[in-house]
Amino acid sequence: MALQDDVDTLVSQARRMGTDTSGVEIKRAQGGVPKTLAESISAFANGDGGLIILGLDEEDEFAAVPIPTRAMADALANACSDQVEPPVRARVEIVQVDNVPIVAASIPPCDPKQRPCFVRRQGIEGGSYIRTHDGDRHLTSYEIHLLIEGRGQPHNDGETVPGATLADLDQSAVDALLERLRSTRGPAFATAEPATMLRMAGVCPRGEASGRVTLAGLMALGTYPQEFFPQLNVTFVSFPTTDGAPMADGTRFLENVAIDGSIPQMVSRLVDVVMRSMTRRSVMEGIGRRDIWEYPIDAVRELVVNALMHRDYHPLAHGAQVQVEMYPDRLVFRNPGGLFGDVSTHDLLDGRASSSRNAILARLLEDLPMPGTNHMVCENRGSGIAMIERELATSGQQPAVFRPTPSLFVAEVRSLAMPTHQVADAPRIAPISAHDTEPLIISLLADGPKTSQELQSAIGVSRPTVTKSLRALEQRGLVAPTANRRSRYVKWMLTRLTQ
Repeated sequence: MALQDDVDTLVSQARRMGTDTSGVEIKRAQGGVPKTLAESISAFANGDGGLIILGLDEEDEFAAVPIPTRAMADALANACSDQVEPPVRARVEIVQVDNVPIVAASIPPCDPKQRPCFVRRQGIEGGSYIRTHDGDRHLTSYEIHLLIEGRGQPHNDGETVPGATLADLDQSAVDALLERLRSTRGPAFATAEPATMLRMAGVCPRGEASGRVTLAGLMALGTYPQEFFPQLNVTFVSFPTTDGAPMADGTRFLENVAIDGSIPQMVSRLVDVVMRSMTRRSVMEGIGRRDIWEYPIDAVRELVVNALMHRDYHPLAHGAQVQVEMYPDRLVFRNPGGLFGDVSTHDLLDGRASSSRNAILARLLEDLPMPGTNHMVCENRGSGIAMIERELATSGQQPAVFRPTPSLFVAEVRSLAMPTHQVADAPRIAPISAHDTEPLIISLLADGPKTSQELQSAIGVSRPTVTKSLRALEQRGLVAPTANRRSRYVKWMLTRLTQ
């Protein structure tokens, strides 16, 4: 598809909003090639791609200005191929706005295995950018580290912990692990000595003196890992207001807890704390009553397991905890380290990908039971997100929303306001119609423009249902597309606030 349709729609949007957006960079370029051109190319390539338009004056309502289009198109193509590393294979075309020829370039996302894309003359540390709503910003050293680390398999969880020995492990947890390995991992473990089994499982490092332990072994089996890593824990905060602001009487928190211990212990304690803080409602069943929690317990457990198992354990992230925040309307989980590997949020929701930043740790948690139960901490089959979505759907709640950035992964679950009493034989989940999704779409778009695919994944309905809802909202003047509907850049945005 030619760029002309994209340019027509995006320029119309820019004129309506009075500014360009995160998906498009517009430059006057009448005085020559913009000095920050390579920076914008890097920023788009390190994100979801975008469009660069040269020849429009933002200070004159994006009016077209005369530029040497052929020379400018060549300069833009050369910048994509010569000024950034790796080179960007952009599509550059001469288009028209108000019958005046200008230049546009479609910048594709960079292959995750080659990121970050950086401006060569500035070097990888100073020349790596990412696109934000306010323009281009430098990637931090930590974000660059994560992108480079994502090219291969990290080994941070397999590093030896200085000073830690087998004496720092919970012997009952070690015994449970060894029993599980003997019964499920085949002949290599069935007849091996305990020391050999711990080495093969990754609890102890290879090629080092006996008695030393790895970070994965300490976090999975340790009596008190925070003796060595004080910040590798979980914090839980319950806020009294939806924006986290104090109440009128000065109350800042309803609950503020730091949770230490091994990963199985932290998961168990976090679930207890969340249960203590969330509401519980009743469903009448015959002459009895069944309690329903504000958030499904299994979904809460899986969310914190995912956060602890997939967080970044590089030394640069040892000062960051897994954070769980409860607000009156939502429960939020944050862990350092974005998505690992060539995996998108859509892949996770579809259950099509299983990629672990911490392979040794994930394997250990697969063979460790939760305290006081016979259930393993995780399945390690890439099924966790699907289970979370299933639990939320069964409870009649909105699907979880996932917001990965280069340095952070955020998962958010919305609270469902349920009546105190329900009829037991009523349908557990009513079919979701296009009309039902309209307020959900408005709520999601309040955080910024989104594609129909993002809306579909967030709400958990079919594409035709989302399309029908968007058309109805557009007819009422509540939403509008940011580009031509057939464009790969098209997102939907609110045109005015609703009551």
